[in-house]
Amino acid sequence: VPVQLVCPYGGNRIVTVTSFVPGALTWLLCTTLVLFGCVLGCCFLPFCIRSLMDVKHSCPVCQRELFYYHHL
Repeated sequence: VPVQLVCPYGGNRIVTVTSFVPGALTWLLCTTLVLFGCVLGCCFLPFCIRSLMDVKHSCPVCQRELFYYHHL
């Protein structure tokens, strides 16, 4: 969920821009699915589910990363 705050780099009052990036949990689930025989594309399913990915919050003005939420 985007957060409203004051950017520590530019001092502007902003609402963060969120982007979903594959993290350790995503890769762990993909590897586990490969080990259990899901090799016909099903192993890439964790990369399509946003709730399994890490979230990067950045400033829309200066484009700097403000916070990174890790699932693991």
